[in-house]
Amino acid sequence: MLPFSDPVLIFGSVMTLILVVPLFARKLRLPEIVGLIAAGTIIGPHGIGILARDQTVHLLGTVGLLYIMFLAGLEIDLHQVRKNRSHTIVFGLLTFSVPLAMGIPMGIWLLGMAVPSAILLASMFSSHTLVTFPAVGKLGLAKSRAVTAVIGGTIITDTLALLLLSVIASTTRGDPTVGFWVRLLSLMALYVAAVLVLIPLLGRWFFRHVAVDENSEFVFVLAVALLSSFLAHVAGLEPIIGAFLAGIALNSLIPEKSLLMTRIHFTGDIIFIPFFLLSVGMLVDLSLLWTGSGAWIIAISMTVVAIVAKLGAAWASQLALRYRRDEGRLIFGLSVNQAAATLAAVMVGYDIGLFSEAVITGTIMMIAVTCLVGSIVTERAGRTVALHEEQADFDASSAPHRILIPLEEREGARELLDVAMLLREKGSHEPVYPVRVAQEGSDSEQQVAAAEKILAHTVVRAMAAGVPVTPLTSVDVSVTSGVLRVVRDNRISMILLGWDGRVGSKTRTFGRIIDAVVEQSLQLVMVNRFCEPVSTAGRIVLILPPFAERQPGFEAVITAVKTLASQAGTTLLALCSAQTKAAAEAFIAKTPPSVSTSIQPLGEWKAVQRSIADQIETDDWLILMGARKGEVAWQPILDRLPGRLASQLPTTTFSVIIPPTQRWDSQQAAEKILDSSYIFSTFTRDRTMLQMDVETVEEALRRLLGSHFGEGSEPTRAVTELLHAISQEEPVELTGDVVLLHTHVPNVSGSAVFLGVSKHPLDVPLASGRPHILIILLDPVGQDPARHLQALADIARIMRVPDMAQVLRTARDYDNLIAEIALRTIAET
Repeated sequence: MLPFSDPVLIFGSVMTLILVVPLFARKLRLPEIVGLIAAGTIIGPHGIGILARDQTVHLLGTVGLLYIMFLAGLEIDLHQVRKNRSHTIVFGLLTFSVPLAMGIPMGIWLLGMAVPSAILLASMFSSHTLVTFPAVGKLGLAKSRAVTAVIGGTIITDTLALLLLSVIASTTRGDPTVGFWVRLLSLMALYVAAVLVLIPLLGRWFFRHVAVDENSEFVFVLAVALLSSFLAHVAGLEPIIGAFLAGIALNSLIPEKSLLMTRIHFTGDIIFIPFFLLSVGMLVDLSLLWTGSGAWIIAISMTVVAIVAKLGAAWASQLALRYRRDEGRLIFGLSVNQAAATLAAVMVGYDIGLFSEAVITGTIMMIAVTCLVGSIVTERAGRTVALHEEQADFDASSAPHRILIPLEEREGARELLDVAMLLREKGSHEPVYPVRVAQEGSDSEQQVAAAEKILAHTVVRAMAAGVPVTPLTSVDVSVTSGVLRVVRDNRISMILLGWDGRVGSKTRTFGRIIDAVVEQSLQLVMVNRFCEPVSTAGRIVLILPPFAERQPGFEAVITAVKTLASQAGTTLLALCSAQTKAAAEAFIAKTPPSVSTSIQPLGEWKAVQRSIADQIETDDWLILMGARKGEVAWQPILDRLPGRLASQLPTTTFSVIIPPTQRWDSQQAAEKILDSSYIFSTFTRDRTMLQMDVETVEEALRRLLGSHFGEGSEPTRAVTELLHAISQEEPVELTGDVVLLHTHVPNVSGSAVFLGVSKHPLDVPLASGRPHILIILLDPVGQDPARHLQALADIARIMRVPDMAQVLRTARDYDNLIAEIALRTIAET
């Protein structure tokens, strides 16, 4: 019976649509947003009637709308807004006033409305909803200047439009008294102040003292966003304003490159936002357009005015702010979409008798058309802007770094990984390199086995955050030489070290091992003593020694610290001598990224310890720029200062950053393409099967292992059962199309790698994509764990070769695979 009434069937149907519709939209070269809205129209109550717009759809759709606004506030670059606040104000006022000026005459002269009705109708054109914001987020443009201006302008125009809605509604009811205005404005001001002041305090306290893991953090964030939205309604504002303000309030506490942010995006992109888009489509009733010409006139008039007015506002903003043409089109694509505030206004107007049903129908048609136009324009203009920014920002000397994290224990590994994720450049494909060094001796094998457990924890956390990772182990005569050898072999550019803050009587600065790594390396080194999660820092305080501006590598230090401040959402305070301030102030201000920065002079450097302590606040992250002995900025006090500060400020997160002694050249360090002989020594002919006609992992395992152990043999059956269980519970996903299964078995004498490529997607329930490629690594029981980890790293390195997965899927046979890879190797060299 239609519509579906069973809640499980309703949810299952919607999830099927969320899966299938984007695939069809991509084939038709339409934005996914358009596909979901169209699907809502088709399956909704005004279409074939499979689903009703009942409480379930309405609830999840409302949460999806709030989620969009919450993400917009969470991802907005507050530093960019502060720097370009004039852009936000200019666009906000233009996108409010231009549609209002066009909508009022249209309502009065064309549609014959009374003045209050015409003003309310025009206010609907002024507001807009960031329906297409997820599209720019996927393109990496959430913090571009055009998007930042639109997001900030949205809060201005929607607030003014909703305020105008309240005034018209109150005037129509006959109670626009002084008391009404005082109560309305007082509640709004109190609410905004409470959200922007109390939520950051509550969030910082929760993340420091209560949060157990990212699950509890996610639940806390979602609860704050929804409660803030409800309280906005109580204060006389629309819930979307509350969600946006909650995102702004939590902005500095949730780094962009963090596991928590990944989970927030995943939940919104998979469930809540698609539900909202489907619910918008369900409102469209195309049959009303055939009942007479009145609905057509209203729908066409409203749609044309909404599009032309928003286009005019975007064009005027482009000229006033001196943006490029593609940025102007992106502004139009983001701001033309009508949805939330528009629906709120039309329903209020209908309830108080200002609007007829024809206006509601016209509004729904306007929403459908503007969302279609907005999604197409946003997609196309966004790609142009992204391409321009990628080309403009490219610089071989500042391209993605390679970050090494030497680990001794599991404690502190999470914080070091968080810092590494903050420092990774946007769009970087370089993995993070966690390493555990075991010293040579009778127990070296036990040490390496223990290293596997420590590294596994870091690997899982990094992969969950979408960060590629290459775990390494090294057995050497000392930890220092092991770390330095890994640095040389992998062309590392940054080394992140953990430190407990203690200094022994025989220690010069940090400790025997860390001191040796610092002195014998040429890379940027950051030594960290963590007391609180770095995401809860309210400010970064950078201490620059005298002559810091003359130190080779000074630029790298400033870039790294400003990157940390930008990603952590904090301000930056630089303390230095008056001479350094005068020489480096302009350079620090201009060095990207954009961060709210202030520079203050310190007093006598000999009394620097006391001066620093006087300026440190509870939630500060203190960073001291150090130097290696004999360098321009080095002086004896720098060797003793870290220990003294760590002792004097025991509850302050404290880092020491030592600049590199040579410029990082990512092009020189770029990994060469793997030669074909190396690849085929790993994937041998007798253990490779291409174009397999299988659909299950179990069947693929049976065929691959049967070729080695014998079809139907006991070893084949036993290993197949073991690996099938691993594929269902803990597979390693190298890419969306490649799954790796690895274990130790007693039936092999050395590392055995099997490669299977299926014509059909394999049933791997925990995979994010639809894998066709299955790789198996078997090592004998009792083998040196270092060799197992190295084999894993080799396989991962091969699969990072560009288009390797596509080559494997299209190769007809092994000889064809050899020829294809040989051709690509020649072309690459």
